[in-house]
Amino acid sequence: MSPLEAISRWLESQDLDTQLEIAAYVTHLIFRKSDVLTLGGPEELDTLQRWLTEPELDPRAAAGRALTFRLAFEYFAEGRITGGGWKRTEELERKNLEQAKRAGKLAASRKAQRKLQLLPTRKEHWFRVAKSWNGLAATYLTREALAVGSLPRCDLKVISNSHCLPLVATVVASQATLVPIVPATAVEGGEGKNEVLFSQKSGQS
Repeated sequence: MSPLEAISRWLESQDLDTQLEIAAYVTHLIFRKSDVLTLGGPEELDTLQRWLTEPELDPRAAAGRALTFRLAFEYFAEGRITGGGWKRTEELERKNLEQAKRAGKLAASRKAQRKLQLLPTRKEHWFRVAKSWNGLAATYLTREALAVGSLPRCDLKVISNSHCLPLVATVVASQATLVPIVPATAVEGGEGKNEVLFSQKSGQS
C-alpha cells in the first residue's frame, strides 16, 4: 500500500465529524480555501479524497502529496493536542451562542450550547486520533517509504524515520512545553511551503 493510499484509508476510518474537520483545515492550507473555524462540509471532504486518490499519479507527485498532507495535518493536530485550536473553537462557539440568543434563535442557541458541552469529549477523542495517526506515520510515511522511487533524499530531510519520535505529541498539554523540531519544506509541483513544526517535551523526567 502506497503512502497516499494509507492516508486515504486512515482518513476514511475516522468518524464523519473528524473527517470533515480534517478536510476543512487541510484543504484550506493546500488550496487556500476560506475560513476553517467551523466544521467543514462534504465538498471539502470530497475534494480532499479526490486529491488523495487521483489515479495514475507520477510517483514523485504522489510522494509530494503524502508529504504535503502530513505537514498540514500535523500542524493542525498539534493545536488539537496542545489546546490552542480548542481555544479558538470555544471562542467561536461562545460568539455563536451570544448571537443566537440576541437574535432569539432557540435552535441555533441550543446547538452552540451543545457544542460547548461536548468540547471535553472532543479533546479526548483527538488524543486517540493523534495516536492512530502516529502509528500510520511510523509505518507508511517514513523516509524510506516516501523515498522508494519518488523523491530524492534531499527533499526528505523533514521526514522522521521509524526510530524518530512522532511529530504529533500525545502528552497532556499542562505537562509539556513546545519546542521547534525542524524547519519543514513541502514540495509538490515545484512550489515550496515553509513551515515550522513543533513537538512537546514532557515536564516529567
